[in-house]
Amino acid sequence: MPRIEAPTVAEHHALRRAAILDAAVAVLAAEGPAALTPSAVAAAAGLARSSVYQYFASTAELLAAGVEETFRRAIAGIGAALATAATPKDKIAAYVGGALDAAASGHEPMSVYAAADLPEACRAAVADLHRQATFPLVEPLEQLGVADPWAVAELIGGVVSAGANQVSRGEPLDAARGRVQAFVLRALAL
Repeated sequence: MPRIEAPTVAEHHALRRAAILDAAVAVLAAEGPAALTPSAVAAAAGLARSSVYQYFASTAELLAAGVEETFRRAIAGIGAALATAATPKDKIAAYVGGALDAAASGHEPMSVYAAADLPEACRAAVADLHRQATFPLVEPLEQLGVADPWAVAELIGGVVSAGANQVSRGEPLDAARGRVQAFVLRALAL
């Protein structure tokens, strides 16, 4: 009989599922969507491969859950970065910093996830999560009267991705964050 690692079976299942999601997010960050398999996630979580299948019926379902969790964590990080920002300029700088932090910790650009073989329901969820992640940037752009704030937010996302690439090549995160924030604020004439 398997050993229960929590006071109740329900809590045990929640802990196991969370450990599997943590491992999936780690594999996505380190190796990308193509490397996310039940075997890789099980190894990262310190579980048997069969344990992963108790929570996710297929590789596609596991990939979908890992990608969606990556977005949720990025959104939470951006929200935390925005918590004390008051002015539109402060919100934009905080958003850029939070988004770069998320990218540096493994949140990939939409283009990477678009290329992955995700189930259609996951693609829809990811598109919605992407809108949720972008809205905190669109709002201050609207407040500043920026024409087509969604398009400008997409351009800013490209700059954040470029900053994340610099970090992945060895640039210190703090230096890249400051550079990207300054670039975006200058581009917006702020």
